[in-house]
Amino acid sequence: MEKIVISTIEVAETKLPTEGPTRLEPKLPAPVAWWAKLAMWPLVLALPLLCVIAIVLRFAMRGLPPRARHGWTGFLATLLTASGLITCAAAILAVSLVPPPSFVSRSLAELDERSDFPHLPASAAMSAKDVSQELKPLVAVIAPTHRSWIHERDIASGGFGAGTLLQATSAGYLFVTARHVMTGSYRKAGKDDLHALLAMATGTWAGAEVVAQHQYLDLLLLWLPRESGHGDFSQPVAGGNDVTQGENIFVIGHPEGLRFTLSTGVISRTDQGIVQMTAAASPGNSGGPVFDDKGNLVAIVTSVIDKHNDPNAENLNFAARADALLDGSGWMYFGTGQQRLIDFQARSKQQHDSKASVQ
Repeated sequence: MEKIVISTIEVAETKLPTEGPTRLEPKLPAPVAWWAKLAMWPLVLALPLLCVIAIVLRFAMRGLPPRARHGWTGFLATLLTASGLITCAAAILAVSLVPPPSFVSRSLAELDERSDFPHLPASAAMSAKDVSQELKPLVAVIAPTHRSWIHERDIASGGFGAGTLLQATSAGYLFVTARHVMTGSYRKAGKDDLHALLAMATGTWAGAEVVAQHQYLDLLLLWLPRESGHGDFSQPVAGGNDVTQGENIFVIGHPEGLRFTLSTGVISRTDQGIVQMTAAASPGNSGGPVFDDKGNLVAIVTSVIDKHNDPNAENLNFAARADALLDGSGWMYFGTGQQRLIDFQARSKQQHDSKASVQ
């Protein structure tokens, strides 16, 4: 028998038989035609319209074969994703480049136009109606601000409190409020806490600057420049022995957002720097004035202890005595704050001396 020798090259060139006949796969058309893709891609610039078309097509594709239905579903998902990204990018760009309209004026026209500030203290005891008519227009809404990193401007934060006008001069207006209205706590104000927004009853906001804060009492001063008008006013302050237990008082503020609410009560207790009162107060009253029946500023509302803080507490309302405004010690100043307070104290002394000479 003849021996057959097969080389490795011949083995490599030997073709193995296929397991079965070659199957020819037909070339199917794309599930989504090229002209349909070309027509629909511009719709990524109109997300609402694209959403409507996608919903309509989803119902219309129910009768299509699975391959076509899945192809259209994937294509629509791609379009919606691209359109969402483009819309978000356009919104961010619009917010960054186009500043929103400003609702903050440079001054308070409501005060600029006034020439008939009330003459205080009143010669006779004021009723609640008198206080509402004469003193409520002196009370403001105070809102702390934070710096917008997009537009580099001060915008109002979430909380707000009350404040009252101390002095109106040709240069501007001096307001007093509670320190925690601005800072959210009893911490010292930093560089980012030196501005506030202030509005009177008309609701027009104006930017104010923090010029002083008391280091021990919950008091803070705001200064707002004046653009026009010459109406002059200085709020008389009840000091020392003028604040007595049992005295009738009036509180004006914005409890729970109810702006310019008037409540009445009496002074139930006095302590060094602090007054306890029965007049109703709630969050939103903070920084609001406490007047006596002659229109003198007795105190500034600072804190409320109610059943949320203590189940046994009821109607425990406290205020910082306003006569701290007549004492220059204990204050920390910013900018022109020291001069503003000195001017107010000088005017208050002049009022007191004039009253004493008449008596």
